[in-house]
Amino acid sequence: MILSPGARGLASAATRVLLIVLTLGGCSSQSPRPASPSPDQPIATPELPQPAPYFADGGTGESPLPFFPFEPPSRNPLPTSVQRVTSEGIELTFVLFDARDHRLSVADKEDGPPTEWPTAEAAARSHGALAAINASFFTEEGRPLGLVIEDGRHIGRWNSQSALTSGVVAVEKGPRILRRQHWRSFSPTSHLVQAGPFLVENDTAVDGLENQRPSARSFIVWNGRSGWAFGHTGKATLAGLALALAAQPLSQLNITTALNLDGGRSSDLWVSPLLQGGPLSTRKGWNKPVRNYLLLHRRSES
Repeated sequence: MILSPGARGLASAATRVLLIVLTLGGCSSQSPRPASPSPDQPIATPELPQPAPYFADGGTGESPLPFFPFEPPSRNPLPTSVQRVTSEGIELTFVLFDARDHRLSVADKEDGPPTEWPTAEAAARSHGALAAINASFFTEEGRPLGLVIEDGRHIGRWNSQSALTSGVVAVEKGPRILRRQHWRSFSPTSHLVQAGPFLVENDTAVDGLENQRPSARSFIVWNGRSGWAFGHTGKATLAGLALALAAQPLSQLNITTALNLDGGRSSDLWVSPLLQGGPLSTRKGWNKPVRNYLLLHRRSES
């Protein structure tokens, strides 16, 4: 069909309009608008980075000591008793207890070693405890060498330098022993002492301990669960004591971890006559007053 000149003009104009529209549509940089989420569909939000935990020692906490959940009361707890054994030629006295039935606390002398309770027995009787042992080192001025927490109150200062404060006995939901770099300063800790050095870790005696100066020693051991014991020795070096404990001298308790508390003239363990094997006192006439004690209570006690 032959178009008239007027019709050809109209067709050409329509063609130009169509080409412009197609060109503009092809050059558009806008992406299709996403469909609005339905009322029942949650809207995704970016996950914010979480702050790294702060550790008292400035550590990263990349490999923290495992925390064993506190076990419920058992029908067959570790019997609370005094046990005397000899291991690797060293006389050892233990006070065994189960943390499901008993609890630990710290008793600190705010005004220094010469004040308040002059002996472990006096400290235990003053607090209604079943047993007491000297807890940690102190300076010549009578101040704690490291951090002490008593009923949530912080005493002394965190010590990240001395081998004598390399460990922590911390009472949270239950007690535990751990390397100081693994204790978090924001933990809900009611009682704590820094002490050291470690004697046994992972069932093995720690290497490199002092082996020249035998003395009376006070220490605490743990099976990694609910089994615990206070301990006292006759004369022993730190290295000798570590080997004696790693030899597993107790049939009722596997010693996974052992921490030295203090020794020499400070070493003082007392046990009530209410416990099997008590009463017991290791105190000698040459003992001197100490700064603080670890105390043992029945959980039914306030």
